Amino acid sequence: MPNQKTLLIITWTTTLLVSSLPLIIWREIFGNEPYWWAWITGIAYLMIMSLTFVNESFKQIRGYILILGVIFFLGYGGGWREGLIPLIRNSKIWIELIDSLPWFLSSLAVHLLRLLPAMVILTFSLIKGIKLKDIFLVKGNLDAEVKPSLLLGIKKKDTWKKTGLIFGIIFFLGTFIFLLFTTKLTQDFLSKLIYVIPTAIIIACINGFNEEFTLRAAPLSRLKKAIGEEEALKLTTVFFGLGHYYGVPNGIIGVILSSFLGWFLGKSMLETHGFLIAWLVHILPDIIIFTFFLI
Repeated sequence: MPNQKTLLIITWTTTLLVSSLPLIIWREIFGNEPYWWAWITGIAYLMIMSLTFVNESFKQIRGYILILGVIFFLGYGGGWREGLIPLIRNSKIWIELIDSLPWFLSSLAVHLLRLLPAMVILTFSLIKGIKLKDIFLVKGNLDAEVKPSLLLGIKKKDTWKKTGLIFGIIFFLGTFIFLLFTTKLTQDFLSKLIYVIPTAIIIACINGFNEEFTLRAAPLSRLKKAIGEEEALKLTTVFFGLGHYYGVPNGIIGVILSSFLGWFLGKSMLETHGFLIAWLVHILPDIIIFTFFLI
C-alpha cells in the first residue's frame, strides 16, 4: 500500500496539471497558447492515469483521477479551448443551430451542453452502484453544526441553515456591487431585466448543479476516504479557484473570491453530508452574473 504522502503527491500533481494553471502560466508569459499545449497536458495526464491501473495500490485515487480526465478531455476546465465541448461549440452545425434560436434558447442550449461532464460522471457512478447519498446528491442535514473556522469568523455553534443564508446573501450582494461598479450599464438596462431575469435564474440553477456536482460533490466523494476530508477540501478549492481566473470576476481577485466560495461550499457538503446548501448558495451570485452577462 502507498503511504499518504505518495497519494497526496499524485493527487496534487494531477489536479494542478489538468487545472487552468498551465494555461494561465503560458498565457500570462507568452500570450495565446499553441494547439499542442493541451496535448502535452493530456499526454502527461494519461501517463499518471495509467499508473493507477498498473499499480493496484493506487486504485483508491483512480476514481478521482478519472473525474479529472472527464473534466479535461470534455473541455470543461476553465479557459481551455480544446476538448469535446469547445469542438462542438466551434462546429458549423452548432453555430448555425445557435444562430437560428431566440437568444434565451441559445443561452440555455450552451449551458445544457456544458452539463455533459456532470451527466457522464453521474451515469457511470450510478452504473457502478454508487448511491446518491454517497456522492452528496441528497438534501443533507441543514441543522448540522458549522465547525468553527477562522475564515468564517465563527466561534459559537451555528447551524448550516443559518450560516448558509447569511453567506448566500453576502455573496449575492457582493457580486451585485462588484458588477455594478465594473460594468458599463446602458440606458435600457432596467427595461431588459423583466425579460432576462427568468432565463438568468434557469441558467444559474443549471450552472450551479453542474459546477457543484462536477467540481465538488463527485471529487470530494472519491477523495475523502483516500486522503482525508481536509486535503480533499483543499484540492477541490484550488481546482475551483484556478478555473475562475478567466471568469467573472477574473484574475487574481477572481481566483481568491472563487476559492473562498469553493471552500465554503465544499465545507457545507462535508458537514451537512448533502448538496442543497452548496447549490442554493452557488446560484445566488450566479443569478446576478448571468443577468449582467445576458443584458
